[in-house]
Amino acid sequence: MPQYKTIVTGHGKFASGFQGAIKLLAGKQLNMKFIDFEDGMSEVDLREKFLKSMDDEPTLFFTDLTGGTPYKEAAKIAYESSNILVVAGCNLASLLETTFNNYKSLKDYANDLVSITKQSAELFEIDTDEDDSTPENFDDGI
Repeated sequence: MPQYKTIVTGHGKFASGFQGAIKLLAGKQLNMKFIDFEDGMSEVDLREKFLKSMDDEPTLFFTDLTGGTPYKEAAKIAYESSNILVVAGCNLASLLETTFNNYKSLKDYANDLVSITKQSAELFEIDTDEDDSTPENFDDGI
């Protein structure tokens, strides 16, 4: 479970999708809140949901897109408080891996999310020039 409160938010079912995946892979995370920005919601509605799920503890907002409404509303809240940070564009691998880590600061947590995202993105390619008699084993997975 992450040591810092984490609010996962994004457009459509982004947050609830992450919630389902995290629960499947790591179990229920008590320190994570998942808030979708759904069709028909206003910026004010979203901000109210954010504020209702917060308290005075250090909090990280994990948002889908830089510049999107969830990001902008989280950034407005972070601008008003020194114990709130916002990351955007990170992936499930980063959220999953950081769930099991401990950090000295909220900033270290945020930086690790970004770093893991950068390291975990890759392109699957088949190298047709290589003579490889051992095919990849795709039977095993998470």
